[in-house]
Order: sequence, then structure tokens, then C-alpha cells
Amino acid sequence: MIRRILLVAADASEESFQASRWGSHPLGLMYIAAAAREAFPDTEIRIFQTLTSRDYETALPRVLREFEPDLIGLRALSFFRDQFSALSRIIRQTLPGRPIIGGGPHVSSAYDQLLEAGEIDLAVIGEGEETFSALLTILNRGEPMPVDLVGTAALVDGKALRNEKRVRIRDLDAVPLPAYDLIDLEQYRGISNAAHVPPSHCGYIETSRGCPYRCFYCHIAAEKATHQRSPASVVHEMRKRRDDHGITSFMFVDDIFNFPQPRAKAVLRKIAAELPGMRLHFPIGLRADQMDEEMLDLFEAAGTVMMSLAVETVTPRLQRFIGKNLKIDRAQKMIDAASRRFICTTFFMAGFPSETKEEMRATIDYAASFDHLCDPTLNIVRVFRDTLLWTHLDPTPEQARRLDGQTSMRTTPRMFTTDPFVFYGDIFDRDKVPLTSDDIAELRIEWLQKVQFNPQRIVNSYEMMRRFLDEEDVARTYQSWLNDERFTMRKMQRMLEFGRAQINRNPPAIRQPAPTRLKMTA
Repeated sequence: MIRRILLVAADASEESFQASRWGSHPLGLMYIAAAAREAFPDTEIRIFQTLTSRDYETALPRVLREFEPDLIGLRALSFFRDQFSALSRIIRQTLPGRPIIGGGPHVSSAYDQLLEAGEIDLAVIGEGEETFSALLTILNRGEPMPVDLVGTAALVDGKALRNEKRVRIRDLDAVPLPAYDLIDLEQYRGISNAAHVPPSHCGYIETSRGCPYRCFYCHIAAEKATHQRSPASVVHEMRKRRDDHGITSFMFVDDIFNFPQPRAKAVLRKIAAELPGMRLHFPIGLRADQMDEEMLDLFEAAGTVMMSLAVETVTPRLQRFIGKNLKIDRAQKMIDAASRRFICTTFFMAGFPSETKEEMRATIDYAASFDHLCDPTLNIVRVFRDTLLWTHLDPTPEQARRLDGQTSMRTTPRMFTTDPFVFYGDIFDRDKVPLTSDDIAELRIEWLQKVQFNPQRIVNSYEMMRRFLDEEDVARTYQSWLNDERFTMRKMQRMLEFGRAQINRNPPAIRQPAPTRLKMTA
């Protein structure tokens, strides 16, 4: 009988993300816990998160011994694969024989390795609410760990066997709300996140699942279906968080919130009408080409503070190749409009297979055309298992081993660094990946000069941020953006003085459209 369950999130690493402490609420585990409690109300569930337990090597064994769970769930993104393995070892050493159920993107993509290495006893692949509840039903009947459960992978005769996929949940309104009572918001003080809102002061909310696009670097590219919650369900959860915890800031973590457009507009209208005074943040890349002026008006009416807009590359050939198929010209118009109304982050990527220096420079020029962006971000392509990009590259066993070794490294290098770039392209021949680590380093300097340190952008972005944030919040945001925990408003003032001096010395020219050479690369 399963009386006690401990759910563990491997989600913190000094080397994986920013120099500052970054992270979020363990929303996936909170959904799992809510579904399990609805099915088995007498089961006691706790959550252990490495993000809020910096000394997890000491804290986790203590929790395991005191709580003595009958079952342990262990979840991680691929970035935290090394910590996932370390946590599994701690659990095995502290409570030998207790079953470990693995979940999350890392497990979904590397379940065979984890099962065969003995790090987990069962892998939950994809959505976990229904699969985990079905597993508890089996175990509570006194049956052994199943090897044929839909939505899982198990070890059979020493080999990992993936079972039939579970049909994704269609009625998201019927899914129990995440168990916010299992975390303590006070433990998130001093931690930042992608929206630069302290997790101690905000709630995380998922209003849809899935994405219709097939970006080949993404784990969910093979899943075409999207399912949405109703506007009423979304507002109900937000109201509950406000009433129960005093939360008025919300992080929306949908794969793509603004698709389909009518549904996104309906959600924003209902929030604006029924929950005045909310502050909304959309840190997961929205589609700029799926926006219009009406949607921007609705974002503003609902209380939007920040949004992220994902571009990746401006080369039409590469847009088709990577499966994103962004309408570049329309995106440019909407990014410019949005950046003049909200704190805007944009995501660009460098280092796609077959990408050339000229194509990367076209992306840099495109990014430099925006002078109101608060956080233009250039990510270096990483290759993860179980993605279409991995399949395209078709790595040899040795190349696969080296790729795995890179997954825990930063996709956004520190702004000022003398460390050598670690780039997957060095593993492959130039006919597959023309760019090298040296090329990436050179192009990144051009990015810093043209985009990051554009004087007009520095001044405009500060003025935009001060519409929504006080100076302390601005300083904390820049600490995260620059990977510099020592950044202060004094440094901010020096940046502004530099920017204004440069503008006075070289007044901005009339804005030009994106370089015409972009058309030539189609």
C-alpha cells in the first residue's frame, strides 16, 4: 500500500543557467500531486526541490529518513541530467529498495539509459497525471511494479521497453489544480526566473498544452495536438491563488499561449473584465506573427508587464528547415509594436546545421533594428535526445556521448567571459554544421556590439522598465540578464550615461526596414 509519496525536482545547478539563482515552482510535480490526492485522498505527499534546498546532499537524506516514503518520484529537465543521477544515488543509498519513478523531459528522452543504469524503476513518458494515478491504483492493489503500463517504459530482461503511448488529456478543465499547498513561497526569496519576478511573489499558471509547430530542436515537436483550458477555468485558478495566497502576479508557462488567437483573446478579455489589478508575465516565447493590434490591446488591458517573443533565425530557408515557419516581416512589425508597450525579451539562436556566417549576421542585423527591446537574447543551439534535430544529425555513439555531455551547459554564455565556447558543431564535419566555436565567439562579439550595447536600446529599455518596475527590481533584473550578481543601480546609471552620450554624439538615423539581403537567402 502506498501511504506516503515524495516527489523530487532536480532543478538547480550552479553551472546550468544564470550566475544568479534561477528557477520556478515545481508546477509539473504539483499537478501530479493534485491528481494523486484526488484519486487517493488518504495518501500523504510531499515535494522536495533542489532549487530551494541548496545543500540537497544533506537535506534529501534527512527528508527520506524522516518521511520514509513508500514511493519516490524524480523529475528533471535535460539540463539537470547530472543532478538527476546524483539524486537517484542518494535515494538508493538512503532507502534501498524503494521504487523510483522517473518523469519530465530528461526521462522522456533518455528513459532507456536511465532504466538500464538502474537510476529509476519505471519511466513516465509525457503527461503524468493519468499515468501516475493508474500506477498508484496497481500498486495499491498489492501488485508488483508493472512493465506494461500505458504511458511508461520499463526494464524487461535487462532492456528498456517503451509501452504504448497514453492519449494526451483533452479536457484540461477537468485536471485538478496544482497543489500549491505543498510548497512554501517564502523559500523562493532571493530566486529569480525567466520573467524576473521573484517566485516568492507570483503564481505559475498553465492555460494550454502542446504546440502545433514542429521546431526541430524542441522536445515536443512530435506532438502536434494542442489542448486549451476555458477562459473561465483560467480565471477561476487565478482568483483562487489571489484569495488563498495573495498572489496578483502570474507567470504563464504555456508552450504557446497566443495560439489559437481567438482563444487567447478570450482569456485576456475575461482576465481584464473579472480580475483588475493583475500583473501578467509571458516568459515562454510567444509567436509574434500570431499577434495583431487587438491582441496587444488585450494584453495591456489584462495587465501584462512582460512578454518574450521567439524569432530564432531570420533566414527563410532556415525557418523552413527548423520547422518554425515564422512570418519574418509580420513578426518584425509586431515585435516593434510590443516592445514599445511592454518589457520585451526576444529569443534568437545561433548555430543551426547548415547555417552560415552571412545568415547569422542577417539575424544580428534584424535584432539590431529594434531599439526598445529590454532583453534581446542570443542562445547557442544545443542538441537534445528525442528531438528531430538529434535525428537529423544522426550522431555516432561517440558523438552522442559528447552531445550528452553538453546538455547541462549554458545555452546563453556569460556576457563577459574568457571561457572557451562549447559548441556542438565542433563534433561534426563542416558540411553538416559550417559554424565552429570560434565562429560563434566572433559572431557573439558582433551581437554585443550591435544589439546588446546599442545606446538607444539601453536608454529606451530602461525607460520602459521603469514604467512597470521600481529601481530595485530593475537592478535585480539586470543582475539576471548580465549574469552579474554585483550589478547595482550605480552601474545602471553609468550605462545610461554612456548611452545618452553616444546618442548625443551620433543621433539616430531614420529607421530602416530589415536588410533586403534577407530576401536573397530564401
